[in-house]
Amino acid sequence: MPARKDIDMNLAIRLYRDEKLSTPKVSKIVGCCVQTLITRLRDFGVEIRPNGWDKQKIDFETLRHEYEDLVLSTPKIAERHGFNPNSVWERLVKGGVQMRDRKEEATKANTKIPLSEHPTICQRYRTNKHESCSDIAIDYGVHKTTIGNILISNGINPEHFGARIKSYKGGITPLHTRIRHCEKGMIWRRACMERDDYTCQETGQRGGKLEVHHVKRFSEILEEFLSLNSDLDPVNDCDSLFDISQRYDPFWDVNNGQTLSEEFHKTIRD
Repeated sequence: MPARKDIDMNLAIRLYRDEKLSTPKVSKIVGCCVQTLITRLRDFGVEIRPNGWDKQKIDFETLRHEYEDLVLSTPKIAERHGFNPNSVWERLVKGGVQMRDRKEEATKANTKIPLSEHPTICQRYRTNKHESCSDIAIDYGVHKTTIGNILISNGINPEHFGARIKSYKGGITPLHTRIRHCEKGMIWRRACMERDDYTCQETGQRGGKLEVHHVKRFSEILEEFLSLNSDLDPVNDCDSLFDISQRYDPFWDVNNGQTLSEEFHKTIRD
């Protein structure tokens, strides 16, 4: 029987158990194959983590925030958290996030706006306090970060909160967002689509880009929820309100959901 490979197990255990590196990364550092490393770690009483544990430790709301609010690409998000870009894409899709077209986004990112237009953009941003970088970007056919960079280069810091941001709800946006995009929200959307056989209930379109519409507006349900918990503040008690929301049935009533095509939903967006 060949002698067992000499491995620095103190280093291997520290890297795997304490620094949470994956077995492939640790095996490269200590100079052995993955299976040998796993066997030796078990010999030393180290519990082996299940596959995919690192993907699950990042909650969905964090991924959604980075993709939608910070407008990071899936490869950039994956790089931040140390896993595959396809895993990020799949979790966002399953969560009902409207994904950006990769080719279109790349094209927009490379679009140049003439320097002669920069003063006009800056003046427009200063003058209209309710217009965001996204609004201006739509008119120029570029990504909103392009407009943001132009503003920054001209000494203007783009606002990320307040009236310019369309999702702003007077201080309750974090709670509003957490409830809509939590795991129960994902389950609710999936249940509505399955009941409707993945078919738009207005146009008859089956499959494609589908969304779930709140028959009773989500904002109305949220207002009623907050009135029942008026002793709690949406900002300072956000975590407590979020926990209570998980048991508030009106948020998760599938009878209040209607599957619609993306295009039709735009006309009655809730």
